[in-house]
Amino acid sequence: MTIRDIIQNSPYRVMGVFTNDSSAAIASNNSRMKAFAATGKNISYPHDMAIVFGSTPERTAAMLSSSLAAISSPMERLKHGLFWFMNSTETDAKALAALAQTGDLLQARKIWEEGEQNISSLQNQLVCCLLKDSRSYSRAIHLAWSLYSRYGHEYIRTITNGFDVINPDDLMYTFLCQIVEHSDGEFQSWDKAIVRYGNKVIEQRWAEAKAEYCIHNLQNALNLAKTAEIHTDKDNFDIAVRLMRQAQPHLKTLKYLMEKHPSMLSRYATIADAVCGEILNREIAYYNRVSWRERKNRQLLALDQFCYQHAATVRFKERCKSSINITLGRSEDAPLFPNGTPDKLIFESERRKRNSCLSAIVEGLLRSA
Repeated sequence: MTIRDIIQNSPYRVMGVFTNDSSAAIASNNSRMKAFAATGKNISYPHDMAIVFGSTPERTAAMLSSSLAAISSPMERLKHGLFWFMNSTETDAKALAALAQTGDLLQARKIWEEGEQNISSLQNQLVCCLLKDSRSYSRAIHLAWSLYSRYGHEYIRTITNGFDVINPDDLMYTFLCQIVEHSDGEFQSWDKAIVRYGNKVIEQRWAEAKAEYCIHNLQNALNLAKTAEIHTDKDNFDIAVRLMRQAQPHLKTLKYLMEKHPSMLSRYATIADAVCGEILNREIAYYNRVSWRERKNRQLLALDQFCYQHAATVRFKERCKSSINITLGRSEDAPLFPNGTPDKLIFESERRKRNSCLSAIVEGLLRSA
């Protein structure tokens, strides 16, 4: 799901209201639309922005119920309100009418830019930038920072109908967390936009938001692995492989963030060792239950190498080394990485074969001499 999808499917849009509308207005619209939905009819509103999105919202009883529930609490109202329009001034009404009629995001932005710069003006320009394309993301960041830093407290109370659900200083982080959660395919575009904007505070908050997203996904994958049912010996291996594949992109991102922001080291270490520990435990359970062939050892070596590369603490890396030696068929005191890289390891059987071949060559050369 993209940011555009989030805006298009906004519960405010489905309910036919703006973010600054009251709970009474939302309830009134809900009652009216449910009555029409019961007869199989779908109500449309001018500010559905059908020309922008290509369709009007589906307003079935189920959709209305889920949308109403999505904005039933002040915090959820705020989260969804970050990505929908306000209508509180004459300029807003003019620009929104033009947008509903022509679908021209640039024209609507120009109307707001030429008018008074206030809460609704900045919010509506921000939504237009998010809808436009990735080239407008840097402008969106600028608008969000201006809006939250200048009007944070008032902005929160306007959307939540008077509730101070978060500290205004956390608004930018909340916004960035939502961006991260819904822009998997656009991380690079947002990375570039934030670097281009050049605000160190925002860069730090963006890194924190990305880290939180990765940790959340890693924890979910870990929980699924821990609760997975075991029916055959191979299930342990399959669970470990699935966890490795799910974890790899997130651990890679976390590792990169940690290198740029050392303060994240402890958070990375905790989740990385937990994931790698679960993989090793599954691997050991499989290893102890199955008769071994070299092909199976090679499969386990990929798990060992993954864990060694991503393990964070010295203690856990030593555990990974021990597991690698077992998989390779090496003694504990054998030199582990003679070439310095854990991705080019040699099985003990291969090493012996190579050594015997080399010995035979040397002997042959000595005889011919």
